[in-house]
Amino acid sequence: MIRLSTLVLFLFSMVAQVDAQREETIFNHDGHLRLTGIWGGSTNAIVDFKNDFDINSAGFFAFEINNDFLIGWSGYKSDLTDDGKNIEIKGNDLFLGYTFRSHEILHPIIYLQAGSGKLEVEDLGSDNVFVAQPTIGAEVNIARFFRLSIDGGYRFMSGNDLPGISNQELTGPVLNLRFKFGWSWR
Repeated sequence: MIRLSTLVLFLFSMVAQVDAQREETIFNHDGHLRLTGIWGGSTNAIVDFKNDFDINSAGFFAFEINNDFLIGWSGYKSDLTDDGKNIEIKGNDLFLGYTFRSHEILHPIIYLQAGSGKLEVEDLGSDNVFVAQPTIGAEVNIARFFRLSIDGGYRFMSGNDLPGISNQELTGPVLNLRFKFGWSWR
């Protein structure tokens, strides 16, 4: 009887070992998407406009999925000046991100903001535009609830039909400084 129970315990432990060593996938080892954190913050950007630089302010809110993926919302506003005319770009975008090895103090990040916006030019009117801004950079874990990052990329704009200003003039490089607050439970 003791030999039979020892054999059964041995077989159960072998099955548990084999099951514990299953292949991990991109959606976690159990194959499910899990909410692992909530983040929000502000972004201050330097954007290129007609070979001059202006400041863009934004905010974002995102859910962290499986410790590395971010999906959420970003709102922004750019105030530009062209030959004495005020130009304003406002929008609400889909915010996607991926953090590589987010548990390490310094780690790389990739972000994409994309969505519709509104372009308003003084004395010319307004128009709906599409804005996409992919960036890549590095993030530092300052505290468990605070991360600081710098990322750079390119802002693409299309859909502007206003005379006197082109999509190419509104498209250009961007450099972001992000303050990210929230919590990641692991």
